[in-house]
Amino acid sequence: MGLRVLFFAAILASPFPLTEMAQAQTPDGLGASKEYWLGKSGALDPNDPRSRRAEAIFDKVLAAADKRPGPRPEMVILDEDGFPWARSLPDGTILLTRGALEVAFSAKRPQDGDARLAFVIGHELSHQVNGDFWHFFFYQGAHPEEMGDPRARKTLEQMVLIAKSGDSVTTKELQADQYGALYAIQAGYGLQAVVDNDKNFFLEWTQSTSPWLLQGMALDGAHPKIEERTAAVLLALDRVMKKIEIFEKGATAYGQQSLVAARHYFEDFLSVFQSREAYNNLGLVYYAMAIREYALWKESEPTYRLSLILDENTRAKKALTNADDPLKSLFKSAFRGGEPHKTLFTEHIDKALRYFTEAAERDSAYAMARNNLACALFLRERYANSVGELDRALELDPDLAEAYNNRASAYLMMARELGINLDHKVEADLARALSLRPDYPFALFNLAYFYMTRGNGEKAAEYAGMLAKVDPESKLLGMLE
Repeated sequence: MGLRVLFFAAILASPFPLTEMAQAQTPDGLGASKEYWLGKSGALDPNDPRSRRAEAIFDKVLAAADKRPGPRPEMVILDEDGFPWARSLPDGTILLTRGALEVAFSAKRPQDGDARLAFVIGHELSHQVNGDFWHFFFYQGAHPEEMGDPRARKTLEQMVLIAKSGDSVTTKELQADQYGALYAIQAGYGLQAVVDNDKNFFLEWTQSTSPWLLQGMALDGAHPKIEERTAAVLLALDRVMKKIEIFEKGATAYGQQSLVAARHYFEDFLSVFQSREAYNNLGLVYYAMAIREYALWKESEPTYRLSLILDENTRAKKALTNADDPLKSLFKSAFRGGEPHKTLFTEHIDKALRYFTEAAERDSAYAMARNNLACALFLRERYANSVGELDRALELDPDLAEAYNNRASAYLMMARELGINLDHKVEADLARALSLRPDYPFALFNLAYFYMTRGNGEKAAEYAGMLAKVDPESKLLGMLE
């Protein structure tokens, strides 16, 4: 795989003229859009068997990968001769050439060919998630030997040499390898076909896409050699596998309200796998810390009860547990006395907002993160924003009882803030929550408390009685007396 990136300033500083090919590789040029490449090469016939096979693989890997907000990523297969390549563009497009499909599908076994292409697609989707778009200039794209103009060839050669000086390029590429492998495994593909020592796909891919990298031009200390990339992927997968127990310990600690321990566990897991579920759960920890400080600051907890959702499973566990056996074989914070509780509340809830937002942005279809983000916005008294996030959560998962319960509370506070009556929406949402979960304590309490504040003692008593049956020891019952 290509390992070069070039900063735009270096292009501007170059004293050598750029041909159309070089200009197409600037970030503000046409080469950063799919329209340029479609106009240049055209798309492979969608009825071509290779195209249909690749689209099916893309859909599976996309479903397993993290995602950033914006348009759904799409794959465009170019009907292009010459050097095969793959690139990730800022507009959300993953470009592959017909030759790239042929390289991936050249494996002896069809399932190995599928796994190889899944890895390539996963690698590119990782760049999409992390916004690594500068790298695409030299990702199987810069071929100085193809330049007819000696000055233009020298320009590209100098660009490559400049790009070689960036250690962050190596880091980004190795990280994309790691996530490409994880996404492919989560999608159900085995990675033995990629890292097998007898037929190393990294070497085969580089020989086909960027042979100049194997001619001594770029294999130096600043860039990982083929065997180093193989080892890095295996090491990364092994580290994630070993950290799965840490993730599970974090979930257990959170359930036991050992918040400091839970925070350390989830932060430890994030150090090797920056996944949506780990960000979500770390946000929950800070939310719980914020609630503690809120109670000390206000000398009471919020009246209406919101439901947050812990993600007890990391997708890496299922993926790596089911990975090929050969692949598996390879691889106290003290309270700061004297600091105002309001300050600590603000600090914790803002961290919760940041982590919930990161979780939601890593997968736009992650409904529980939207629900949890809404709860944090509620505590920040941003009630309209809270309603908006809950609307999005329910679009993603219409049967998410917690979101109906939480939206009812947000409606109440928004109505109070705006001086309007939204009681009908509150009742409808709480009724829907109970239709989905008849034994839902928070929804029962919220309805009982709502009717009590509205002077409807009969209804309040009805739901309080239901809460007493569901949870006889509930501390919430005392608030209804």
